[in-house]
Amino acid sequence: MNFWKTDSFTPYSSYGQSFCIFKRMKFILPFFSLILLQACSKNEKVSDNELPVVTITSPNNNQVFGVGETINITGTLSDNQKLTEVHAHISNNSTGTLLIDIHRNPGAATYSLNESFLTQAGINYKIQVIAKDNSANENRSTVEITIN
Repeated sequence: MNFWKTDSFTPYSSYGQSFCIFKRMKFILPFFSLILLQACSKNEKVSDNELPVVTITSPNNNQVFGVGETINITGTLSDNQKLTEVHAHISNNSTGTLLIDIHRNPGAATYSLNESFLTQAGINYKIQVIAKDNSANENRSTVEITIN
């Protein structure tokens, strides 16, 4: 059967031959739609259960600083796919009060952390670095510092 042959067509409306082509396309369109859907669908689901890696290189845990010193927080964060969020939480170690909350959205597999803050008298700090990936996997690393 030739779907494109129109010489034996009896028009159903004033659209004539053009209507015939569209009428006959109803047989072909589902076939092409099925091919397109199959081509666009994912054949396998990739499950990411691997946690990001968080390494704080500075400051060292239990390191002692003076009042008014600049604390440089450095580290490396990585993921097997992509880091979507990096957080650095700096809190009062005695009260648990969050003092500084830093958010970054790297969008890459690796991120070099480089942040800083000034110390204040009477506060010992807890520095927690958190990494999240595309699959909501989360990992963290923590150091505590003392201020004299």
